[in-house]
Amino acid sequence: MAKAKRKTTTKSQVERAQEANSSWTRFFKETKMEMKKVIWPEKKDMVHYTIATIASVVLVSFLIVAVDFVFNGLSRLLVTAVG
Repeated sequence: MAKAKRKTTTKSQVERAQEANSSWTRFFKETKMEMKKVIWPEKKDMVHYTIATIASVVLVSFLIVAVDFVFNGLSRLLVTAVG
């Protein structure tokens, strides 16, 4: 009995390149359409957001320093009491 040849459906390199190119083209077109829908903040709003962000970072930094100072003092106290 002869072996039946299976028909393979492989794409040529040209077809794969065209498919990849069209997918990238579609991606950039859709990205451009979505970017048109974005509502960009005005300069005044961006200044307020930036100030709020910097103030938050400074506040959290001070809180971390305070907690670190407290735990450092407690650990020194513990080491001197035990050791």
